[in-house]
Amino acid sequence: ADERNWVHAYLNERYFWYKDMPVVNANDARYNVVGGSAWTNFAQSLSNYFSDQLNPKYTASGVKVDQFSFLTQTSAWNQFSQGEELGYGWLLSEQGSGATRRVWVSYVYPGTRLDSAVQAGLQRGDEIISVDGYAVNAAVYSTWVDAGLSPSKAETHRFVVKRNGQTIPQTVSLTSSTAVLPQAEHKVVLDAQGVKWGYLLFNSHVESAQAPLRAALGDFKAQQIDQLVIDVRYNSGGYLALASALAYGVAGPAKTQGKTFERVRHNDKRTSEDESLPFYSTDFEGGAIDALNLAKVYVLTTDQTCSASESIINGLRGVDVEVVQIGGTTCGKPYGFVAQDNCGITYAAMEFEGVNHKGQGGYADGLVPECAVSDDLTRALGTLGEPMFAAAVARHRGLACPSLSASRALGSVGLQGWGSRNMQLIRPDWQRNKMLRPASKG
Repeated sequence: ADERNWVHAYLNERYFWYKDMPVVNANDARYNVVGGSAWTNFAQSLSNYFSDQLNPKYTASGVKVDQFSFLTQTSAWNQFSQGEELGYGWLLSEQGSGATRRVWVSYVYPGTRLDSAVQAGLQRGDEIISVDGYAVNAAVYSTWVDAGLSPSKAETHRFVVKRNGQTIPQTVSLTSSTAVLPQAEHKVVLDAQGVKWGYLLFNSHVESAQAPLRAALGDFKAQQIDQLVIDVRYNSGGYLALASALAYGVAGPAKTQGKTFERVRHNDKRTSEDESLPFYSTDFEGGAIDALNLAKVYVLTTDQTCSASESIINGLRGVDVEVVQIGGTTCGKPYGFVAQDNCGITYAAMEFEGVNHKGQGGYADGLVPECAVSDDLTRALGTLGEPMFAAAVARHRGLACPSLSASRALGSVGLQGWGSRNMQLIRPDWQRNKMLRPASKG
């Protein structure tokens, strides 16, 4: 009862849509779960009580207004926000369910302690056929399959893998472990016309991304790149401060001096807490950010691009940096939160919306790309043959965008429907986020 009172008070004070909260009966059985362990009963009761009070309304396009508020165990939240992950060092995508389910490797993290996938030689575009002898499309075994794909503890699992339509002869054995993953990597690519392209793959706005982001900007400046591509196709968000610092690195001091990266607006009870976040010229530790002083940047997106990643696009447009968006429409999350820890649970009710220096925001239906291009797993990221990167080069040369049907046809052997919204990364929904600062204690 004490925890329910805390949750209701927290939502009533901080929730952005507190006026739209449904009235619930705290004595209902859903909020007093029995039959499991003490912790399970406690956590399920509070999860139900929290979720049942969230805004039930939908946007004009039929999207739920609040599809982002969440709660999770504080231990999981702390691990995520620091950039740690338990697994094999890969990102997986899936399509379909039951008998139509298919699972692919979208990305393999390089050079980390969590390097089982690297050591096993797994590659982007490999398809996972079975886990520990259970086919991924056998619904009756989905619990065992999911436990192997996304392990909750350190353990070994066996995978049958198909590459280029052919099954790899040997079963791949992977052992999960926990490590801090490098959430950014970069390279400089020279195209056929001699244009020097900086390519930055940025996968998450977490603390471990700081060092590789600074290194990338420093290298791009030293090599005097002509054009920049920021690839956030798999970036679901994180700390706004990192988004601001990267945007500063793109635009430079002349365009950002005295300007707002994102104006944070709360509910009408908390207008005194509204604040304008500047373009940060340093990281969390005070390390200086190198500035490229660019007037244009190409950003690669999918519907997995969310929250703080969308803020990069919106924030740069607010100071008149031309952002050429290529790929898919983003997830549509102009909202954010300050995480609240209480009794082993971290709560994240959306409590503010963000707008740029020009007051532009409100993109609940997502940011729409200039060129619609599918994510093609058969092509390596950061190469001129990869369709999204190729579209950026084409747009720079003044060429038309490829048609979406043509894009999907590029290298799409066996990937029917790729690029549509039914293809999703295998990750918890709560990792789509935009937060101001580390969690405060409840």
